[in-house]
Amino acid sequence: MRQVVFVVCALIAVALLTHATALPSSAAGPAYHVVRVGDTLDAIAWRYGTTAWAIARANGIWNPNLIYVGQLLVIPGYVPVPPPVPNPCPWPGACPRPIPQPYGCSYVVRYGDSLSSIAARYHTDAWTLARANGIFNLNWIYAGQWLKIPGCAPSPVPPPPPVPARRNVTGTWISGNYMFELNEAIGCSGPTCALMGRYIEARGTTTPDIVDVTGTIHVTTGAISIVLSRPGGGNFSGTVDATSRTMTGNLSWVGALTFTKR
Repeated sequence: MRQVVFVVCALIAVALLTHATALPSSAAGPAYHVVRVGDTLDAIAWRYGTTAWAIARANGIWNPNLIYVGQLLVIPGYVPVPPPVPNPCPWPGACPRPIPQPYGCSYVVRYGDSLSSIAARYHTDAWTLARANGIFNLNWIYAGQWLKIPGCAPSPVPPPPPVPARRNVTGTWISGNYMFELNEAIGCSGPTCALMGRYIEARGTTTPDIVDVTGTIHVTTGAISIVLSRPGGGNFSGTVDATSRTMTGNLSWVGALTFTKR
């Protein structure tokens, strides 16, 4: 009898040491749970994905409300849920860049690129490009990303040339004793805009020659033409530079002049 009691006590001690916490075993099959203060059979069943009656039957419990602290319970048919696999690349650039394999053509995303602009460059559409690269969000690509271009043309369409800066003629332009005060028409959206202002000659004298002017400017090329409303007429034809700081051309009765914007 003493040997039987010793064997039973040894088995219980091993079970308590091995499963001392409420966390399930990592192996598949029956699990064991040691009842702790505040435990109920329903709470234990919910923790292991089973029912209170299944645990009660497996442990010979007739009253599900009668369990005690330290009681060892068998959890029948428990299959532990495997832990989630961590994402090896939690953010763009966290993993080494893969070496692109032959796939028609490949393209490295640059700042300012979009999937639509890249697709148009290679005569395809954004959805085809997204499917070939496993992209689910058409708005999410990043600089340095390698993209496969399925069935692309041998020579991609070159990107369009940069749009030239808009020339701004509004301001005061001075060349020696000659000066223009010009204002571009407000709200001009086309390439050629009207302008108006006045021309002042021999500025700084007691009787300067001041006349009104009208004209036009091509805001892309900078070509400018000004007509002076003075006796005998007169005009200025020239070009405003790309920085809108100098204006070079010919003024009637004077010749070639270079005006600087004040």
